[in-house]
Amino acid sequence: MRLAGRARLGRTLVVTDPGDWLGVVRETVLALLPCATDQPGDWLLERTSSERPRHVRLGAFRLLDARGGIMALRAAVALLADPDAKLRFWAGQSVQHWKPTSHAGRGDAEVADLVDRSRHLFSDHVLRLRKWEAGVGS
Repeated sequence: MRLAGRARLGRTLVVTDPGDWLGVVRETVLALLPCATDQPGDWLLERTSSERPRHVRLGAFRLLDARGGIMALRAAVALLADPDAKLRFWAGQSVQHWKPTSHAGRGDAEVADLVDRSRHLFSDHVLRLRKWEAGVGS
């Protein structure tokens, strides 16, 4: 938090009770959302793994979703198979609202694969539209 300029020296809380970690993750994510694009995507993507606690997966996904781009789509498609129903639902919404960015995504073969893996979320018409928007053909 200090490195991101979001915590002031002397106001940083030391957490010793594992029960408090949920709140710490939630507050950290809220503090980092305005600078989500500055966060390391690969590091966040690793934290969406099903081996991680739900609050960690959710926090990492929220930051990746706010970040956008191919990393957000990767995370959302992977989370479509998450054991948590709410997280699967939010991931599905993210996939449905994802748009390619100017930095990455248009014409990318990985985007075509990710959209195909989530085809059950779209009608045939919307699937063709999403692929056209991403420049990946039909």
